[in-house]
Amino acid sequence: MDTAQDHINLGMAFAVSKRYDQAIKEFEKALSLNPDDAEVHANLANALINKGSYDKGIEEYEKAMKLNPVNVAVILKLARIHANMGKSDKALEEYTRAIEIKPADPSIRHALGDLYVKIGEYDKALAEYAFVLQKEPENVEVVFKTGYIYETQKKYSEAAAEYEKVIKTNPKTPGIYSVLGNVYRELKNFDKAIENYDAAIKKNPHEAGVAYNLGVLYYEKGEYEKAIEELEKAKKKQFKNSEVYLLLGEIYSKQGKKEEAIKEYKKVVELGSADAETHKALGFVFAEENQLDEAVNEYKKALEMKKDDAVVMENLGHVYYKKIDYNSAKDYFSRAIDKGRENADMYYKLGNIALKEKNMPKAKEYWEKSIKLNPANEIAKKNLALLSGGS
Repeated sequence: MDTAQDHINLGMAFAVSKRYDQAIKEFEKALSLNPDDAEVHANLANALINKGSYDKGIEEYEKAMKLNPVNVAVILKLARIHANMGKSDKALEEYTRAIEIKPADPSIRHALGDLYVKIGEYDKALAEYAFVLQKEPENVEVVFKTGYIYETQKKYSEAAAEYEKVIKTNPKTPGIYSVLGNVYRELKNFDKAIENYDAAIKKNPHEAGVAYNLGVLYYEKGEYEKAIEELEKAKKKQFKNSEVYLLLGEIYSKQGKKEEAIKEYKKVVELGSADAETHKALGFVFAEENQLDEAVNEYKKALEMKKDDAVVMENLGHVYYKKIDYNSAKDYFSRAIDKGRENADMYYKLGNIALKEKNMPKAKEYWEKSIKLNPANEIAKKNLALLSGGS
């Protein structure tokens, strides 16, 4: 007759070879012979979890814990499972229990810090990471995570200090120079940013993200030609991010190179990454190029995605006014005003439309509002004077 240990040995062998169904059967047979073996309950739980039977696995871990309440390994497994299942409160309970048993264990505090990051409780995460670093001051992973939290909190000086520590401890940490470059860019310390981006390129000449980051940096400095050069490098290196095309479109638009801008914005659309702002930008460029039907199409796409965008409503009003579709222009101007957007040009054009409709009181009302917002509008003043019978 097979003993419980025979079934345990078979179960372990099946588990190692990832034959979890057979492993489960063997562990269950072992437990039928010795139901109070905490380790076998834990092994059965492992097999169930690996098979994807999370609820049953949790039940077995809990049975193991009842039999051996101080088994920290099992407690931590339960905590991680609860965390992965989005049950943060239960995960916190388990980590707290583990810390009560082993209060000085930095690995537990590290795991708890990670959970706090996951649920957005950054100050608590920092406290746990600080505990770890008291024990392990050169734990590069925790130093990096500390920097990440500061960066997320927009505390860029603190983030830079932590990332510098990472480089000092382990300069081969993947991506660290790019990350530090980004932080210095946020601090507007462009020289340090470029220094770190250059170091990133030396470490990995094929890293397209560095070229993109340099492009952003030069854009922020107003050095558009250098920005274009770097962004084109990113494209050649197959940078898989629509942001590069979006930024190029914006730069070309600022330079008055409308055709180039349209080409870049259209690429964003082709990639399926176009949001309301992309369609808005395309609409603006088409309107500038007097491609009014295309402008209307893009603005309407933007409005479908962002239904309350008063700027798009106003812009549609201007395009329709240019198309001499005064009813549509009036409709979109009115919608923009209803959303709280006001400017002299809108009211001036609404006054003109009212005049064409022979609605003199409305024309007078709109022109008065236009002059109030822009007292230098001499045409509106002249129109008002003529309307009042003056010269």
